[in-house]
Amino acid sequence: MSYSDELKERLKSVEMKKECCRAAYSAGLACTGYSVVCENDAACFLRGLFVSHGCMTDPKKQFYLSFDTRSSPVAAQAMGTCGIAPLWGTHRGKRIVYLRETDSISDFLTVTGASHDALELLEISVLRAMKREANRASNAEFANMDKTATASANICEAILLLKKHRDFEKLPEPLKETARLRLEFPELSLDALRAKHSAPISKSGLNHRLQTIAERAEQYRNK
Repeated sequence: MSYSDELKERLKSVEMKKECCRAAYSAGLACTGYSVVCENDAACFLRGLFVSHGCMTDPKKQFYLSFDTRSSPVAAQAMGTCGIAPLWGTHRGKRIVYLRETDSISDFLTVTGASHDALELLEISVLRAMKREANRASNAEFANMDKTATASANICEAILLLKKHRDFEKLPEPLKETARLRLEFPELSLDALRAKHSAPISKSGLNHRLQTIAERAEQYRNK
């Protein structure tokens, strides 16, 4: 049994104590007009309409709830009465009404009596959002690691150029220490590399030394 069929079975079991609510539900099943007697009639009509003319995909795969072409006009009207803003689309050349946003589908499920399904939908939505955020953080971390590795490789190349052209020994001792440490520990971040120095150095100071080394080696590139 599909998720949509299971949902419909749960909606069929919703108790309706008032005669007007049962009449509105039956009108929804038949997709016919109904008389509003109490404030719950529109929700009952919408429930019946969904049971006979609607469908919903499994929210673990996709958030999508829709009505067939025959019921879409009255479904849109009933949803509007219940404070739910429907969307219009085209399926096989015919107009249909549907919901795609989490909040709208959750409101629909709550209104029609499937509050447990509405809570599950929101839980799935929150978990997806958390997973997306975790992926973004992970991607950002990898991007930073890649940036650090690229910068380190460029500096190491510059240091080797200076060595190749016998210019390394002409560097001031602080620059030579930084160069030696960078060659020895190419994988370290700037903060970790700072800690390897014999004397305290700020991050900006370390950046300045590395930039000076890079600029000095620039003259030897392409030679």
